This record gives sequence, structure tokens and C-alpha cells, in this order.
Amino acid sequence: MTPFPLILLHHAGGSAKVFDALVAALPPQIHPIALDLPGRGLSWRQDPATTADDAVDHLVRQIDGIDGEFAIFGHSLGAYLGLALASRLEETEGGVRCSTLFASANSGPVAAVLPFTGSALLTDDEEIFRITAASGGAVPRQILEHPQLRSRAADLLRADFALSESFLRKQRRIVTEADIMVCCGSDDIFSARQLEEWRLNSTSHTEIHRFPGDHFYLEQDAEEVAALVAGRLTVVRSQHP
Repeated sequence: MTPFPLILLHHAGGSAKVFDALVAALPPQIHPIALDLPGRGLSWRQDPATTADDAVDHLVRQIDGIDGEFAIFGHSLGAYLGLALASRLEETEGGVRCSTLFASANSGPVAAVLPFTGSALLTDDEEIFRITAASGGAVPRQILEHPQLRSRAADLLRADFALSESFLRKQRRIVTEADIMVCCGSDDIFSARQLEEWRLNSTSHTEIHRFPGDHFYLEQDAEEVAALVAGRLTVVRSQHP
């Protein structure tokens, strides 16, 4: 049986490496495809995307070889991009469809409030790092203490926050036909009400799952997260052989 494709979309300021532990824990019947946004990883030579439309355009090109059903695991910013990608593909003929969106470590977008005012692109480095910490994901000290890495991290965060801003400004009410499995660390900043609001973005089934850990619970508890993902996709495959 062909492994079920699982697209992995990372958080603001991050890269696909955040999924290394999860990828290692997934069973062989799942084919993880961890994608980097422009400006990092395999796409490091490209200018960072600053709008949701540009980011989704990039992701659509990256998954061009997928045929049929797949799932998305989007972490933090990646949850919003996963929703935008799933919705975009439902508007396109061709049979490629997201059956399940795992929306990780983020509030439902309809009532979400940005952690900053004004334009993210005009925000200085110190404020960008403060916003990141307040949002649940502090930048590692080794990056903050290295001038070049610090500057690079600030630039990526600035672009990614602008991307998030554009999504919430234009697309916060989009819906998908995919089921949404909301995943969050029990010590993360999001309330039960914020997680429940993901129901407003799906015409199908929505569930909420809490895991031990903080904003990066998926690194701390990868095996339990992998078990949830594998169990869900086993059900999907049995329903659509």
C-alpha cells in the first residue's frame, strides 16, 4: 500500500527541522513531506514571503507531485497556512484534496488577535523577539548572542509575522471541507475557547487534543503526537481505500 502523504508546515521564524522528532516517530505507512517556507532550509536562497497568498503559491508548487488525498500538519503559523492551502486546493480541479488538517499550537483564526500593532515589517528587532516570546516561542539564546544569526532570525520573524497579518486580514473566515484535528500543548498560551473556534473554519468534523508540553510539545512528545496522526490517517484510509 502506498504511504499516505502528510505535509508538514512549520512555525514563524522556524524551519522544517522542527518536525525531525515527529518524522522519526511516524510509522512507515505515512509519508512525511516537511516543507520550508522561502528563506530557509532548501529554499534559503529565496526571499521570504510576506503575504499568505505568496506563501500558499510557494507551497502549491512544492506539492505538485502529490496525486489524490493527503493530510496537513501545520504548526503555529503553519496551521493558518495549512488551512489556506487546503481551501485553495478545494477550489482547483484535479483531485488533489486534504482530508485532515492537524491545526497545531494556534488559536482559531476567526477571532484571533495579532500580538502586535502596526506593520510587522516596520517592527525593530528587539520588539520582534519580544512578540515571539509572548506568543509562546522564545528564540534560542545561542541565536540571540550571535550577531549574524540574530539579524537573520529577526528578518525571518518579521516576514512571517507580516504573512500571518495578511492571512488574518484577508482569509481568517475561509473554510475547508477537511476534518480539523486541533492539537496543543497543555502549557501553551491558548485557551479552550480559542481552540474551539477552529470549528468555524471547517464544514466537517473538528476535534481538540491536548498534549503535555508547551508551544513545542510536538518535539517533547513526538511519539504520542505520531500515534494520534497515525490513528487518524488509518481511519481516513479505511474510509477512502
